[in-house]
Amino acid sequence: MDALLIPVFVLISLIVPVLFLALLLYAVPVRSAVTIVLQGKRQEQVLVISWGIFGIRTSGAGGSRLTEIRIADVTVLSHTGSIKQEKEAGNSTGIPETGTWSATYGDICEIVPAVRKMAGPVGSFGSAFWQQSRFVGASGTVTLGLGDPALTGEVCGMYWASRFVLLGSRIDIDLEPVFDRAVLEMDITVRMKVKHPLLVLLAGFRLAWHPAIREALRMALRQSHARAMV
Repeated sequence: MDALLIPVFVLISLIVPVLFLALLLYAVPVRSAVTIVLQGKRQEQVLVISWGIFGIRTSGAGGSRLTEIRIADVTVLSHTGSIKQEKEAGNSTGIPETGTWSATYGDICEIVPAVRKMAGPVGSFGSAFWQQSRFVGASGTVTLGLGDPALTGEVCGMYWASRFVLLGSRIDIDLEPVFDRAVLEMDITVRMKVKHPLLVLLAGFRLAWHPAIREALRMALRQSHARAMV
């Protein structure tokens, strides 16, 4: 009898954590926030994705990018890199940058049918992601000057006239007019959340294992290898 209970306990010890993780993935939403700062020479983009106490924060400014992994707002791992180096690394497959490569007739003949086959599964994933996504809100400030006081006042007046509609849509952005010069500065944060991440993950697995997607990946690898051999 004891010998029969051992595999049962082993099976339970494997199933229970998986079910618990699945429950967490279903119940705990994934939240994201994108911040764009444009103030004079300062340009910064920040992306924060969090799930419960876990989070990833990546920010780019001045040609460098900082990526941090956080637990309960405490950084446990960080990496600093150059945006230029990342672009060069992303182009290390041997495919020239956009605008320097022209597809051959054979490439096009392969790509078009593949794109048609991918439309269905990609659309299904996009639909699942859209259904689970929620717009939380947008906030921040925008400083605007069009170089013409009358035009600046007209544009800002139209914005403030529609402010109550934007507030009803959870968009709370202050617009500050500047009448003596042309200027555009902003500090805006947009927040989104995925209500049930588990459903999006399941849709992503179905997308990744769809025959059309796998065939498209194999085709891309073949073409990349063929260009590298040229």
